Amino acid sequence: MAPVKYFYKGQQTDLVVFVESQELANEYLQDPTVGKLTEAVGVFKIFTNPQGEGAEGELGEASKAQVENEFGKKIKVEEAIAKILKEGSPNASGDIQSKDDR
Repeated sequence: MAPVKYFYKGQQTDLVVFVESQELANEYLQDPTVGKLTEAVGVFKIFTNPQGEGAEGELGEASKAQVENEFGKKIKVEEAIAKILKEGSPNASGDIQSKDDR
């Protein structure tokens, strides 16, 4: 099972979430429970690149303000991740590394 990058085209900032595999993401989308979300998403973080556009380049964690600008004030990170999985699209899979892994 290869990690998959889910891409959400935002109005102000494009956002990315990493899931453990497409299979686990599909299971969550068919049965959207907190337990399935926890299985599908290894790291409960939302990412963006420095330009805030696209899913490529060096990704860093999106700020709370960037996430709130897309989804509304006081949204919980798990709610935002669920929305990205439901409304976004799988963008890339395969050899996904963080800058610390290089």
